[in-house]
Amino acid sequence: MIAGKHIIIECEGEHAHLSEQDLESILSRAADAAGASILASHFHRFGPRQGVTGVLVLAESHITVHTWPEYNYAAFDVFMCGVCEPDRAVEIIITAAKTIKVKTNTIIRGTPTAIGESNTLSTGLAIPEYSQTNANQEHRLNEQEQL
Repeated sequence: MIAGKHIIIECEGEHAHLSEQDLESILSRAADAAGASILASHFHRFGPRQGVTGVLVLAESHITVHTWPEYNYAAFDVFMCGVCEPDRAVEIIITAAKTIKVKTNTIIRGTPTAIGESNTLSTGLAIPEYSQTNANQEHRLNEQEQL
């Protein structure tokens, strides 16, 4: 079962310096472009010349933003399920401000196949293995711990 598409966007540049009102407007336009339904929103600036954190709660999941103007860095998170088009939301976000660099990572969310030790989704796309390091010992998380 495929649950949805999760896209992480990392921006270096102007995105990091936008106001909470500008960010809310951009994320709302992104949700609309993707065909998502906004249920709620909340945006907060931590202080003068400090970062913003914000979230749009969608019927189809969420879009979030966190900015660090002191590092010229903004991180966005777009997760949507159903018939939405999260790639359209990403395009709106990226083109909304001038950036020096943009990096995206896409994760297809869903359940691992139940066949043996398989590390694939039913679509055949590979899913990552998760590991945790404690006291210089690596511990592979079992399937239940990963979920």
